[in-house]
Amino acid sequence: MPTVRKVLWIVPVALSFGLSAAPTVGGPQPAPTSEASKPRTGTDVEVKYIDDSVMKLKLLDEKLELVTKHGTLRIAVSEIRRIEFAIRLPAATTDKAAAAIAKLNHSDFKVRESATEELKELRDRAYPSLVKALKHEDPEVSRRAEEVVTFVRNKVPAAHLEPREFDVIHTDDSKIAGKLTTESLRVGTFQFGEQHLKLTDVRLVRTGPDPVEPAMNAQPAPLTLLNYANQFGKEFVFRVTGVQGPGQGNIWGSDVYTLDSGLATAVVHAGFAQPGETVVVKVRIIVPPQQFVGAARNGITSAPYGPFPAGAFEFIRK
Repeated sequence: MPTVRKVLWIVPVALSFGLSAAPTVGGPQPAPTSEASKPRTGTDVEVKYIDDSVMKLKLLDEKLELVTKHGTLRIAVSEIRRIEFAIRLPAATTDKAAAAIAKLNHSDFKVRESATEELKELRDRAYPSLVKALKHEDPEVSRRAEEVVTFVRNKVPAAHLEPREFDVIHTDDSKIAGKLTTESLRVGTFQFGEQHLKLTDVRLVRTGPDPVEPAMNAQPAPLTLLNYANQFGKEFVFRVTGVQGPGQGNIWGSDVYTLDSGLATAVVHAGFAQPGETVVVKVRIIVPPQQFVGAARNGITSAPYGPFPAGAFEFIRK
């Protein structure tokens, strides 16, 4: 009977703070005794940023104020298990995207190219403005906007591109949608002490990772992903048993595979499973490259292939 394990998704960690040290005056100072100066223990949380990096911090706020259609609630942080944040775009980012879109029909080709690349770097932060630009009366603007939109959909999970107007707070017995009144969270770090975390930089806060969530959502693996053609940017979780050997499913590509590649063979080739091992994996449907590169890996040789318009897929580590 095949063993079952869960693939760990690894996320790079990134965060930087500006620090300032308080000057020391005279000799040793007496320890503060006021209630306000006592150290706060805070609530341990895992923060997921808009670039998908993750960091563990302490949330120092005792309560968060949420404006809902039923009134304003003050929710104790100790009762919160998860917060899914609405999309918040800083004015500077919105202005930057608008300025770049305005240059998409510039008379200078180099300026048009530079603006296109700038929008690609903004990715999902420019996406709402780009969607509007798709209907621009200037065909050059709409064409370049479509190019960037396709690029973003290929690079960013579809769930991150969906418009999210409300913050959603999960507790043990409820899920509440509304709008947080604060613009930042008070957090504590081991290295830098107390800091303010802007909500424009955060996608998710939770009291800890849920290791069973991907397995619970896993679907039985299909032979291939041809039924997901043209669903670029969408992600799916499958339970698949790795196979190896002739007749077990041909594959084309390396790291990025054609949609008609055998999923059970590709999972071994990509290093996510051993033959006979059952794993839970997450895959993303992406825009296909012009050429798929073959390679020999983990006892399996994949074949090269030319254009495959229906799409391609890749395995995701998070």
